[in-house]
Amino acid sequence: MQARYVILRVLLETGEGLVSVKETIGEDGKPDLEISLDRSKIDTVGRKAIGNFLRKLQVYKATADVESGTALYNRYSAVNEDWLRYRNIVLARKQPRPMFVQANTILKSDLSDVELVEYSASAEGIVESFSQRFPQYDSQLESLWKSQ
Repeated sequence: MQARYVILRVLLETGEGLVSVKETIGEDGKPDLEISLDRSKIDTVGRKAIGNFLRKLQVYKATADVESGTALYNRYSAVNEDWLRYRNIVLARKQPRPMFVQANTILKSDLSDVELVEYSASAEGIVESFSQRFPQYDSQLESLWKSQ
């Protein structure tokens, strides 16, 4: 996460309208953030900014200038009050990750058709899908699991 934050800070510092972060109020009346990225400038402005930053770091590394390299990296990775506020906004709006549950196909008893069985996108749906996909009991697998 820290490296991504440093890259964002490097891109923000370049200016030229490549990346911008703006505090707004969402439709629900709560604080929100709007992050803009001008894709047309990635190959020119963005590449040059990241290249310059990495070149500086590499020079410090190659010359064993630990103090300067650390100072450069720490300057970009420092988190000020604005960024702490942005973090709190992001955490307040964080949503749970979606669960992707694999559907099963079942051959009907008269062998005439295939039925698609879908499950809810939850932990229960994952367990149900797995148990219907592999209904047989495997004593060897259970003994291996218990031995672990």
